[in-house]
Amino acid sequence: MHPLLASIFIFTSTLWLSFHPNNAENDLQTYIIHVSLPEDNINFESYYRSFLPRVALHSEDDQPSRIIHSYRHVASGFSARLSSDEVKEMEKKNGFISATPQKMLALHTTHSPDFLGLQQHFGVWEESNYGRGVIIGVLDTGITPSHPSFHDNNMPPPPAKWKGKCEFSGTVTCNNKLIGARNFLGGSTDPPFDQEGHGTHTSSTAAGNFVDEANVFGNANGRSAGMAPLAHIAMYKVCALYGCPNDAILAVIDAAIDDGVDIISISIGGPYKSFYDDYTAVGSFVAMQNGISVITSVGNNGPCRATLFNEAPWTLTVGASTHDRKIIATTVLGNGESYDGQSLFQSKNFPLTLFPVVYSEETAQCEPGALKAAQVEGKIVICDSNNTLINYHGKAVKDAGGVAMILINTKVFGDTILEIAHVLPATILSFADGEKIKAYIKSSFTARAGIDFKGTKMGFNDAPSIAAFSSRGPNKLSPGILKPDIIGPGLNILAAWPFSLEDINSTFNIMSGTSMSCPHLSGIVALLKIEHPDWSPAAIKSAIMTTADQSNHEGQPILDERKFLADVLAIGSGHVNPSKASNPGLIYDINPMNYTQYLCGLGYTNMEIGFIAHQIVNCSLISSISEAELNYPSYSIILGAEIQKYTRIVTNVGDGNTTYFVSITQIPGVHTLVEPTKLVFTEVNQQARYMISFTRTGEISGHFVEGSISWISDNHVVRSPISIKCNPRTAGGVRGLATCSPIPETQKISAKEQPTLGPGTVESSVTMKLLIVTKKKRVMFAEAGKECVDFLFHILALPIGSVVRLLSTKEMVGCLGNLYESLENLYIQPNQDKDILLKPKSAQGAASVPH
Repeated sequence: MHPLLASIFIFTSTLWLSFHPNNAENDLQTYIIHVSLPEDNINFESYYRSFLPRVALHSEDDQPSRIIHSYRHVASGFSARLSSDEVKEMEKKNGFISATPQKMLALHTTHSPDFLGLQQHFGVWEESNYGRGVIIGVLDTGITPSHPSFHDNNMPPPPAKWKGKCEFSGTVTCNNKLIGARNFLGGSTDPPFDQEGHGTHTSSTAAGNFVDEANVFGNANGRSAGMAPLAHIAMYKVCALYGCPNDAILAVIDAAIDDGVDIISISIGGPYKSFYDDYTAVGSFVAMQNGISVITSVGNNGPCRATLFNEAPWTLTVGASTHDRKIIATTVLGNGESYDGQSLFQSKNFPLTLFPVVYSEETAQCEPGALKAAQVEGKIVICDSNNTLINYHGKAVKDAGGVAMILINTKVFGDTILEIAHVLPATILSFADGEKIKAYIKSSFTARAGIDFKGTKMGFNDAPSIAAFSSRGPNKLSPGILKPDIIGPGLNILAAWPFSLEDINSTFNIMSGTSMSCPHLSGIVALLKIEHPDWSPAAIKSAIMTTADQSNHEGQPILDERKFLADVLAIGSGHVNPSKASNPGLIYDINPMNYTQYLCGLGYTNMEIGFIAHQIVNCSLISSISEAELNYPSYSIILGAEIQKYTRIVTNVGDGNTTYFVSITQIPGVHTLVEPTKLVFTEVNQQARYMISFTRTGEISGHFVEGSISWISDNHVVRSPISIKCNPRTAGGVRGLATCSPIPETQKISAKEQPTLGPGTVESSVTMKLLIVTKKKRVMFAEAGKECVDFLFHILALPIGSVVRLLSTKEMVGCLGNLYESLENLYIQPNQDKDILLKPKSAQGAASVPH
């Protein structure tokens, strides 16, 4: 046998005790098996079955098939059901490479088309024919085929290339809008109906047809439509309440390539150690090779840094923004002050009178069973939100006899307010407004408040801003690639729902998450594919990124949930602008082979790259490139003392005769140089290259700083953001921290704030990590003395004598709110796990770091 092309098998153990009497039910597990594929022409089915234990090949006819999923494009192989003992036997077979347990991943509009400038009979919608004929494959929880968003009025039949299937039958089935629907959950033969609502919502956001009078409880009423209203939808059910198995995701992408989809929309994600382990990245690579654009969500773990998923450069990774519609519920105080909050449920009969209010440490959490009627009956209760179980606060207040609730955002969520259908009259306020209300209550023995429900309001021009929950960079798997790529509407999005939330026929709901922003971009990509059918996925991504907006509707910079300037680790290239993206002027294209060179540059083995690219790879025979050498539309530079130079190639897709001049937003402490400073084009599709260099010229204030370069012509601005991470200079073999950000002098901190360790001195020069360990066993990394945790997995070097101290609880809360207020300790850990080189002055011996 010739060891060659990387292939994959997936096996799931099953309770077939007749084969292995000692197997126990708790030994059942799904395995992803990677094998080498021989060069010779073979019968794939026979070859794959040869890896099964012999007893499995002689199963009775009435037993279920061991095979679950078969892969042909994204990987070679199949899925089957085996015990762990059977997998151990398989490991002895020639060609076996590795076995990986199955992993479960998590799931991550009437007005948003208007907000994005999409209007009927005008502009991009009209020019792209509303996405007519494009096929969007959606990986999600299923779909509700009878929903009016999926009617096929004015829809053409599926393109001739469509080879997909519809697993609905009877009177409810597919049509010219919903052209395919399949269930890929292993062991299920049920039709792909949506029991959770998530898939129905995302599908209609991407490509729902026009529906009049769409609303929730009468709010946000208007004409609903997806981003590409005349595009076709193919639903692939890969998720249920328990999660989204990654073997099913790989199987779907494999099938979608065969089916003929143009776009794959994946509002799913999870953490991985490498692209080799990330089967969304693996499947997406082969989809990209086949000209399919893959759109992914960034995740809902913001606002802390280094929390994003779906980091591969061959996918478009989308964060979540706000839009300019709100459903207002205003808090009115007895002192005459008022503060606008939001609530999906607008109580029509709630009196506009002032009630007594209650807020105390005892009542603030509003936990079920904890509130006493004597405390809250007949009063408006002020509750501190926990950002997750928002609805249970209202139930606790209602059960205890409270007349209404004012829910206060955490400091982490700041100004990001989720519109919720509460079980009683209620409003949610920003953290800042909540602090003002709490101050009023403390200042008055007769504090009173009321809630004025004002309904749907438009025109909040501080939008878009970044939603607090939207995960942030930097990119952990590939720090030299800036992620997210783009942001789009993801907060309080109205779209289709499987059932009505009230006793009327309106089946719509409002949801929030990067799961909602992802299908917005999927639909926009569909529009661009109609306008530019010859563009590659990389070209389309470039057009979206380089034309992104940097300002809100007031013309001011995009802000985050704290009303601070949002950085590139939150917004990437900026906020999507479909009209500009349809005519970008220049594009940065990437040949699929360049991604293989990039993976070689990251240090992946030939076998691992072959598995990802589904082809034979030998890095010694091709020229590897670094991350920054990939022809990406943005820059993520880890800058030390040495100058860094890179080349980019742009292709003119605008006017035939045009000249572009470069404009550079310089970064203090860094000199950015672009040569040449002028690009002259005489025809469409002509290419030009430029060189960009980055040089340290002084101290950089902070670990991440940012700038940009823009190529400007008479009709276009082609912008690329630049993120620079400080890499301390090397001096005498020890990297100095001072050129990045100096360690402040030790400050006095109370014993209460520092329960265990006090200030200490580093006793040996070594590269170290700083860990913050909380009572909830969460671990974060931070720079000593910094006010906030800048990002995860930060490694720095401290020379002998460096003074370090604990971050105080107050400082931690200032950065992360109540997520990490249970601070226990700050340790310094060297690269060697067993040694702790920082010893507290008042303690004996070294502290131990939990693993």
